Amino acid sequence: MRASVMPKEALRLLKIEHQAVNQLIHDLTDEQMTRPDTIRHGLYSDQQCSFKDLLAHLVCYEVYAIEAIDDWKITAKHWVIDAVQDYRESTKIHYGGIADREHLTLQEQIDEYQQTAEQLETILAEMSDEQWREEAFYPTDEPTDLGGMIERIVVAPPRPMYRHLPVHIPNTEAYVARLRPISS
Repeated sequence: MRASVMPKEALRLLKIEHQAVNQLIHDLTDEQMTRPDTIRHGLYSDQQCSFKDLLAHLVCYEVYAIEAIDDWKITAKHWVIDAVQDYRESTKIHYGGIADREHLTLQEQIDEYQQTAEQLETILAEMSDEQWREEAFYPTDEPTDLGGMIERIVVAPPRPMYRHLPVHIPNTEAYVARLRPISS
């Protein structure tokens, strides 16, 4: 697939995503972030995820995007490029992002999310339009450029463009309100 937007727009949208997640980190208490079964959207029926779990899920796609960009630079095709297009493999990624990080403390998970977000933003900020539109060096079923490869990992349909959080928390204000105790 070819990129739908140029790198500056991708970066702008990604920053909106990161700001929304960081606002939730700021607004929620540690107990609220680790309380199980608070995420109601975009999960499989057997999942009972906390906000901490959601951070693990969100970060795994950005980590894979960074790894795939690094591999692209040395003309190596990262396994995630094909995996996100296969239902079984994408399901493994969905569960794996959480399972691989369940041993982390809340603060370690927040730190990983923030470091990864910063790293991906830096990569996009430094990328030229020419690099973004560089054609895939591997055989593809449809024309694919670097930006399109990144989109397929970070923004796989039906996600809004460079926004993964709304898939799981469509209304952040309602989510925060639901987690807060009712004052009398």
